[in-house]
Amino acid sequence: METEREFTFSEAEYNELMEAQKAERMKSLRRHKLPEKLTLREALNGMTKQELEDIQYNLNLPMAKNIDRVKKAEMLDMVEPEVVKFAGRWFVSALQEQKELFDYACQHKGLLENVHCEDYRLDYLRGIGVLSCGMQDGNLVWFMPEEIQAEYQKINNGAFADAVNLNSEVMRLAAGMVFYYGIINYDELYKKICDYIDADLEFADFMGIIFNGGCWYPHVVTGQHDLMHESLMNPEALQQAQRQQGSLGYADLPYDKLYDAGQDGYIESTEAYRALAQYFMQKKELDVLQAAEAVRSITIIIQNGYGMKEIVGFLADNQLKMDNGQDTDELYHLIGEYNNTMPLWMLKGHTLADAASQPRPAVVREGRKIGRNEPCPCGSGKKYKNCCLDKEWN
Repeated sequence: METEREFTFSEAEYNELMEAQKAERMKSLRRHKLPEKLTLREALNGMTKQELEDIQYNLNLPMAKNIDRVKKAEMLDMVEPEVVKFAGRWFVSALQEQKELFDYACQHKGLLENVHCEDYRLDYLRGIGVLSCGMQDGNLVWFMPEEIQAEYQKINNGAFADAVNLNSEVMRLAAGMVFYYGIINYDELYKKICDYIDADLEFADFMGIIFNGGCWYPHVVTGQHDLMHESLMNPEALQQAQRQQGSLGYADLPYDKLYDAGQDGYIESTEAYRALAQYFMQKKELDVLQAAEAVRSITIIIQNGYGMKEIVGFLADNQLKMDNGQDTDELYHLIGEYNNTMPLWMLKGHTLADAASQPRPAVVREGRKIGRNEPCPCGSGKKYKNCCLDKEWN
């Protein structure tokens, strides 16, 4: 599978970038003061014009060409009622974790004292107006505005609980599919999901679940036409590689396997995986989590179509290269075994052995019809009617 950019991997640089982003996020959120009244108007009023514009964008509302020429009060008047209407529609796509947040808020006068403030997924809910936050006594406090609580209470019944369970099941299965397939378009995903669930699900409702889940699940990404794994670097290159497999279809996987794989941080602990992880633990004295992370990184390299050159680069960058030729050969053998037995994205979730055993369609050659008195195409020199045509009839 060809890629558009050279593979580089530096764990230290990645961690440094993540820490900088976390610090900037917390600095931005801490600028807000918790309002005395937990109304939607007060929540929105505590936001900057840029943050209000972000809500307009997320809710697909009309936006001014020049935000500097728009008064904040005008933006508030326009955004506030739209957030309430949007929330009423959006709740039907809620997942179980989200429902638990909302239930807690409604039981505690809107306050969410049990949330992890560094959970960036809260920013998604703030970006659609469902939650907000502010500083109180030196602490960042999240809350659910009163008007949003009222909308939620209108639908929070047994039927809604059943719908949330279905939403969560659908998203978990979808995430499991991209764990094995890497990427899949929404039409194909919808058809496959419907084969696994015991409920009728309209496509529009399905897409609402997927787009909500794509913002909530850290390990999946929603594109314009496809759902993909967050580790996929080049969607176009993977799709091209999958097309080159001809008639090879997506691997048929059991429900339990897909459901398990839909969990964030899931590891398919095969014999080859365990052997490779144990090798790092024994030879490089890594602990269990460090060994798992090393194998995960190798998995990402392989799934994105890179080869041993890039794996060696990763090993060198992370001081995981072996000290002698014998150990190196053993490591390369283990990596080869892992590659040969893992479900590959480019093979739509099949292993190399599975793909090789798949039946291929028969080749049918078509051409113009041969006349009875024309030379036989077999090269005998006889007329077609006295040669192969006669054999076909007899």
